[in-house]
Amino acid sequence: MTTLLHLSDTHLGNRQYGSDVRKEDMAEAFEQAIDIAVGENVDAVIHTGDLFDSRTPSLPEVTRCIRILRKLEGADIPFYGIVGNHDRKMDEQWLDLIRETGVAKRLSKEPTMVGDDVAVYGIDSVTKPAWHATDFTLVPPDDSEVFTLLCMHQLLAPPIPGSEDIMADHSAEGVLDRVGIDLDALALGDYHKPEEDAVKDVPVWYAGSTERCSVDEEEPRSVSLLEIEEGTIRRRKRELDTREFVPIPIEFSEGDAHGRINDVLDQYDLEDRVAHVTLRGERTAVTSSDVYSAVIDRGAAVAKVKDDRGRQEFDLGGGPEGDVQNPDEIIDEQIAEEDLSETALSIDERVRGDEELPNRKKPVANEIEEDVKQAQEEAFSDSKEDSTAEEVAE
Repeated sequence: MTTLLHLSDTHLGNRQYGSDVRKEDMAEAFEQAIDIAVGENVDAVIHTGDLFDSRTPSLPEVTRCIRILRKLEGADIPFYGIVGNHDRKMDEQWLDLIRETGVAKRLSKEPTMVGDDVAVYGIDSVTKPAWHATDFTLVPPDDSEVFTLLCMHQLLAPPIPGSEDIMADHSAEGVLDRVGIDLDALALGDYHKPEEDAVKDVPVWYAGSTERCSVDEEEPRSVSLLEIEEGTIRRRKRELDTREFVPIPIEFSEGDAHGRINDVLDQYDLEDRVAHVTLRGERTAVTSSDVYSAVIDRGAAVAKVKDDRGRQEFDLGGGPEGDVQNPDEIIDEQIAEEDLSETALSIDERVRGDEELPNRKKPVANEIEEDVKQAQEEAFSDSKEDSTAEEVAE
């Protein structure tokens, strides 16, 4: 039997609510997952993206990640990962740097063998504009009888359920149709809640994030222990011990004072927890700072106060609902509707995906011009070769 531990969306370095406590929580949850892998003596660990929360993690965050992964190295357990949308860079990825230390390897469209009976593949997060142009073809394993497992970082339906807040970008069935081999399982990242389904009899699942990245992620955080034997897979959740979130709504009426805060907060045990307080109703003399102080005074490790008092409701006439989209997501959706060339998509990725762009000595316009010239030369070269081939044929 081959055993794998699947974890995802660790978001190392995430100072949630501007709190260093939460940044530490992210790292501790990741370390818990690695400790589980060592304790279970698994054959490998797979990580399905967003190892870091940012494209530019700090040096302490990177070195701590490496230090934690040394535990796996000491137990002779390989760590295999892919790149998520949060930590994706233009060219070299942080996983490439960590790979140089010997504690991690990056999955690809080539099979990575775990034992003699499991072939693991990986495809990094693909932007919406590049989705249809991306080649998903996987290289078949030498032994057609081995178990094949693909790791991706995408929002796919199923298993993502339909909702107003989260909608899948693509279909899981479409992925299975494009990989060019028969897959036995699809392990996913990007969706922070554990979900699972079967598509064409292929099990597809999200392990979920190792720490809560929003207040509505109510389910216990977990990782997935995979047991593969004789072509079948069994998944078992292993829960992580993470800091508890306490959502607290406080409704204010006209004239309510500090006593209203005390009446509500006294109903909750906030010691060492993350308190997420939402203020609704009428505006009063009580400020969000007053509420924040009262929450911290009751022992909360972290407090987030959202003041929605006095907000007017507008009829949007069927307009968009839910959270405001990330600007990059809006741009991705617009570009996805256009039939752009690979060169154009590459230029878009260069402009929006390279955080070092503002500091470059060479103007980006010159770099883009060189890209376009190269694409033109290749296109004309291909045309010329085709014409020559036709003349020879005649």
